Amino acid sequence: MKSPSSSIFLTFVILVVAALIIPDSLCAQAPAGPLPAAQPQASPSSTASQPNPQPRAETRTSILGQWKLNQDESDDPRKKMQDASASRASGSRSGSGVSIGGFPIGGHGGIGGNRGGESDEERLRTQNAISPANSLTLAQKDPKNPEVDLTDDQNRKLALFTDGRKIQKSDAKDDSYQEISAHWDGPRLVTDEKSPHGGKMSRTFELSYDGTQLFETVRLTTGRSNTPLDIRYVYDPMPANPATISP
Repeated sequence: MKSPSSSIFLTFVILVVAALIIPDSLCAQAPAGPLPAAQPQASPSSTASQPNPQPRAETRTSILGQWKLNQDESDDPRKKMQDASASRASGSRSGSGVSIGGFPIGGHGGIGGNRGGESDEERLRTQNAISPANSLTLAQKDPKNPEVDLTDDQNRKLALFTDGRKIQKSDAKDDSYQEISAHWDGPRLVTDEKSPHGGKMSRTFELSYDGTQLFETVRLTTGRSNTPLDIRYVYDPMPANPATISP
């Protein structure tokens, strides 16, 4: 029979062993806790906003088609004419004003001022002759056709003939249709006409070097010395007309 001290000692040993083993076992069996969430990485598209791509300018290979006036890049015909006549027309900036093609034009003196008793009808004809169209269309039925038609936003038509035919005299009171002699200078179309005062006048239609704009250069002679004066208008392309054909 075991003594009470032996039983006490055995119980003490069991308790010590249990105290050493049970905590380790509990730690080994404890389920792992949740891992810390990964920090989201910003995508390249969210870190920097991409600029909207600019629309590419339409390019043309011919002057034919529909065009709209770019007033900001065009010459001011009033200023051009006034500068040309400043030495002989001190009162060119006086009078009430009218506007052609979006540009203000001197009223009493018209474009270029009071030109020695010029009548209102003569001033109006001069203004109509050199004023730009807000929009225009250049069309040709086929590359071999000698006629190129210019129609503006006022439904006025200029028939430009490049075959040297005799030109029909236009009605001075009706500017809805007019025939004009012209010729091709490479890709440029150049008219041969006279100003309302009988001086030399021409219009040259040509593409810009990159084909994104149309230039119309009006050249006329001014003053007794017949000094040439150039006025340039710039046009941007409008949606192309499938009916137009390149020369």
